[in-house]
Amino acid sequence: MTMRDLVNAIAFATSVTPQTIAGGNLTGSGVDLAGFASATVVLVLGDIDELGASPVGGARIDLRLQHSDDNASWSDVTDADVVGVAGVTGGIVASATNDAAPLDVGYIGEKRYLRALLQPSGLSNGGPAGAIVAKGHPRHAPA
Repeated sequence: MTMRDLVNAIAFATSVTPQTIAGGNLTGSGVDLAGFASATVVLVLGDIDELGASPVGGARIDLRLQHSDDNASWSDVTDADVVGVAGVTGGIVASATNDAAPLDVGYIGEKRYLRALLQPSGLSNGGPAGAIVAKGHPRHAPA
């Protein structure tokens, strides 16, 4: 592995399988971070009418992160667990108001499992949404 070899330094997993989001929350699967010291969660959105360049009526999708020691009992992340965000409230680390701009959040917490929850507000038609996790800083490379 060389300094410029990113493919062997990260591994990807899906927390929220891409699906239609409209009125209800989407709860992702737990991603096992064993063997990795960090992760980046990426919220990926398709074409969502209410989240264009000019959001309709304050529509948004909140990205909430939770972590766990056992993949069964979950708690919201806090400011100390994430990087790249202004602050965390109730586990909500970011809010998407434009479907053309993916959101990413770094996780540096100490728990083994991480999952994403997508919480829509003001969506009527909705559209495709998903969340992937890039596991980074492997304890043993290649990842």
